[in-house]
Amino acid sequence: MARVLVTGANGFIGSHLCEYLLHQGYQVRALVRRTSNRQWLEGLPVELFFGDLTSPDTLKDAVAGVQAVLHTAAVVRARRQEDFVQVNYVGTRVLARLAAEAGVERFVLFSSVAAAGPGSPDRPLDESRTPMPVSNYGRAKLAAENAVLELRGQMKVVILRFPAVYGPRDRDGLMLWRTFARGWAPVLGGTFSLIYVADAVRAAVLAMERDVPSGAIYFVSDGNCYNYDIIAREWERITGKRLRRLRVPLVLGMLAARIYSWLKREGTIFNPDKLRELCQQCWVCENRRAEAELGFKPEYDLCRGGEITLRWYKERGWI
Repeated sequence: MARVLVTGANGFIGSHLCEYLLHQGYQVRALVRRTSNRQWLEGLPVELFFGDLTSPDTLKDAVAGVQAVLHTAAVVRARRQEDFVQVNYVGTRVLARLAAEAGVERFVLFSSVAAAGPGSPDRPLDESRTPMPVSNYGRAKLAAENAVLELRGQMKVVILRFPAVYGPRDRDGLMLWRTFARGWAPVLGGTFSLIYVADAVRAAVLAMERDVPSGAIYFVSDGNCYNYDIIAREWERITGKRLRRLRVPLVLGMLAARIYSWLKREGTIFNPDKLRELCQQCWVCENRRAEAELGFKPEYDLCRGGEITLRWYKERGWI
């Protein structure tokens, strides 16, 4: 079977992707930083390569001899705009160019709905929409997409725009679950899509395997429309515990995000840049192109995926 390079292999999505690829019979090369926690890769028969997206010389050997690159590595919690740019844009551009020079056949970029910008309640996001990101993260992701698209004539390039991905090992969504565990349900923003991690990695492998046009972009979600009250009601259904709703005014939320991110020594997912995304009215995206061209059909909704995730959190003592 083909050898596949997974960047960010030790992370939440990357580690699930490595497991799925191995289960499908692929040889997996895992790119991680030397300082990264590799607990989710322990015991997996992966070929470890150490590298950093900000150090091009460390990437050359990683892309040599692989048939495909699945690029999950990204910065999602940064204190400065430059950090998003250096890793998500510049690092992706360098990696993609090195991959093309090494003869890599396929390159799948894990992007985000943030690169497209919010939709509207009467028009969910689809691939025909002109991108209008509202956050530094989204702008860096869009720049990364464009950098990869420049190479679509040299290798097969596919871009996947995901909404929030959740599931076991996810730390970004953990803050909300812990808030629920304290009895509170913050309410802000509008409607949005979600996707369970097992569906996300399956979609990525389909994107790698299927004969689709180079440069194709796909939105991928579980096909449902959510808001924070719906998530709170799922918690109540799963746990049998009632939550007190707490509506968060935008001004108060921005102030709290600034203070919290300032107090944290490292970047945090609760920051003003992320809050600008959360307070938009619609992040709902459509799956129709992914279903038609990739053959993707989601297997998990929040009811099923939420139960698995919450059970895992409790077993690990994270909640």
